Amino acid sequence: MTEANTDPQPAAEELAQIRASVAEVLDERADLRRTHEVMVGAQGHDPQLHELLTAELGLLGLVVPEHLGGLGLDVDAATAVIEELGARLVPGALATSLTAILAGRAIGPSAEPLLARVVDEQLTLAIALAEDGTGWDLEQTATRASGTVDEWALTGTKTLVAGAEAARVVLVTARDRGGELAVYAVDLAADGVDVQTHMTLDQTRRLSTVHLRGAAATRVDAPGGEGARVLLDHVRAMLALESAAAARACLDLTVEYLKVREQFGRPIGSFQALKHRCADLAVAVAGARATADHLVTTLRAGAATRSHDAALAKLVCTDTLMTVAAEAIQLHGGIGFTFEHDAHLFFKRGKSAQLLAGSPSTVRAEVAALAGL
Repeated sequence: MTEANTDPQPAAEELAQIRASVAEVLDERADLRRTHEVMVGAQGHDPQLHELLTAELGLLGLVVPEHLGGLGLDVDAATAVIEELGARLVPGALATSLTAILAGRAIGPSAEPLLARVVDEQLTLAIALAEDGTGWDLEQTATRASGTVDEWALTGTKTLVAGAEAARVVLVTARDRGGELAVYAVDLAADGVDVQTHMTLDQTRRLSTVHLRGAAATRVDAPGGEGARVLLDHVRAMLALESAAAARACLDLTVEYLKVREQFGRPIGSFQALKHRCADLAVAVAGARATADHLVTTLRAGAATRSHDAALAKLVCTDTLMTVAAEAIQLHGGIGFTFEHDAHLFFKRGKSAQLLAGSPSTVRAEVAALAGL
């Protein structure tokens, strides 16, 4: 494994094999028709698919360091899986789990006990940042942590928590009595934890409200660290990666339709006006892909521009998905305007992704500030 990571070509081949293995399972078990079925079910996700991807393919341990029981692969491996899940709009907590694991790696040694638990107990993770009234503004976090170095209790309410209905542990941002903002791990089955899951605009991604009333917790980041910011950056990275992949999938879906739908005895994809519209979308998708790739490079290198690049990528990629999905609905004509059509799944995922982890206007202002503008 170590030799493969030092040689760019074997590493690329290994990454391609991981992506192909995940894609093969998802193509067989998680196509869009299956997503339509799962998203309206009582659980909102497919536990058997999750078991296959985690227990059999070992995806939860993919980027966990080897000394903690994982495979010790690089960031690219986890981001490839997140992209494949995003392209198919797969419901569940695997994407949020991989995102939390990547954040844990970035946090450093203090997060190692949690990462070891992920492998030993096959833990699925969710991330709880937002709160009522203040949204995703970390500076206004009101959830409180009381206790000592080894024993903490959290009190507060977190909203818009993705994947909580399928997760076992949630990473929560809270302030201690001294006002320091930190990250804590809470078992969702623990006393004092109440999870209310909601069906929202994006039916492929249920969001939950997590109420904490003196819930037992363990601290994940070290004192004086920036764990909360690391979490937010990685959530934005997840949304960017998913959205770039979903935009590509939505465009492919649309182009295939234009090849077979005929008017006046010709495929409508041969009409110049539609070719131009698709060409414009292809340029936008390529731009989103390049932005996402740059973000992966930033995450891999641990660059100081992580917050800026994650926020910018979230903006570019989610806006692109919205544009492509809106065009897809129109390019599919009458069938595209039926609510059950796949294009609407991409459209609703795009709008949800735009609003999660900060509204477009809020994130644009943040990008400008981080860029010194």
